[in-house]
Amino acid sequence: MMNWTLNRYFLRLYLTSFFSTLIAVSALVYLVDMIELSRRGRSEVLGFAGAASFSALRVPAFMEQAFPFVVLFASIFTLLNLNRRLELVVARGAGVSIWQILLPFAAGSVLLGLAATFVYNPFAAWTKAQASSIETSVFGGSPSDVGEEIWLRQSADGVRSIIGGAAVGRGGAELRHASAFLFGADGSITQRIDADQATLENGQWVLDKPRVTRIGYPPSYPQQFRLPTSLRPEYVEQRVADPEATSVWSLPSKIEVAGSLGLNANAFDMQYQTLLARPALFLAMTLVAATVGTRFSRTAQPGRAIAVGVLAGFTLYVVTFLAKALGSNDIIPPVVAAWFPVLAAGLLGVTILLHQEDG
Repeated sequence: MMNWTLNRYFLRLYLTSFFSTLIAVSALVYLVDMIELSRRGRSEVLGFAGAASFSALRVPAFMEQAFPFVVLFASIFTLLNLNRRLELVVARGAGVSIWQILLPFAAGSVLLGLAATFVYNPFAAWTKAQASSIETSVFGGSPSDVGEEIWLRQSADGVRSIIGGAAVGRGGAELRHASAFLFGADGSITQRIDADQATLENGQWVLDKPRVTRIGYPPSYPQQFRLPTSLRPEYVEQRVADPEATSVWSLPSKIEVAGSLGLNANAFDMQYQTLLARPALFLAMTLVAATVGTRFSRTAQPGRAIAVGVLAGFTLYVVTFLAKALGSNDIIPPVVAAWFPVLAAGLLGVTILLHQEDG
């Protein structure tokens, strides 16, 4: 009964610290993003209410990247406060081991990781997609957040061409600010077509009110231009889809579709494995915090503990980020890239705690 009461007490303190840190960091991120929108002049286009809503849609995706650090800081602060109030010392004196003390922290981290993966991630992916859609329609930016146009080579009904656009919408069935180049039999460009929008319908790109330019002739402005294509919307969407704007529930189907179309699915697979490993990453962050937050010292403990914990957590984050880049580019298998750094950090934390506990 005493252990159950103690566990609930520690878990309540940890969750309170986590959500307090989460709210504070979210408010800071929101304020910084609003200032950045104002600096770039976008708040003048959207208006204050529009800019506030746009920034609010962007914050969840930013916070998803900051979650590991929120867990790290919450764990360190909670353990340091327990140490400062000598509660850990009293618990240890009563015969409670370090593993019993860390059990509610570990359980809380795993539960938060599961919630972040299967509940928060779909919400963050949806808000990021909505923000990208607004950015595309209002500012003409790319929804892939890379600022690059997409260009696709195609051939159908004896017509060879390249079509491109600044942004993709409607699941790959629409190109915005589209341009197309048609090639002759000798490979030279015969026509250029520019339109605000191109829609994929029944094996054709339909360009509304385009500007058609041919060498040696003045530009013409027909109501429509139909360009034959063999492309499918799924192919177009997969070429520009942002894995981080895809829900964890949709990633398996995205991976399957990319594989069936002959596209590289490593980026989607890497994102999927990273999300599945998130509860383990949160647990590893808690163990890292425990290595510096559970040691009792009367002098200079808070500053040193925070500095060491932040450095260790930042190192783990950088390693996982580099591993994610390697996995996305097919240098190492995504499952290895996602899980190995997390498991290695967790085992290292357990080893240090064992050394501190038993010598």
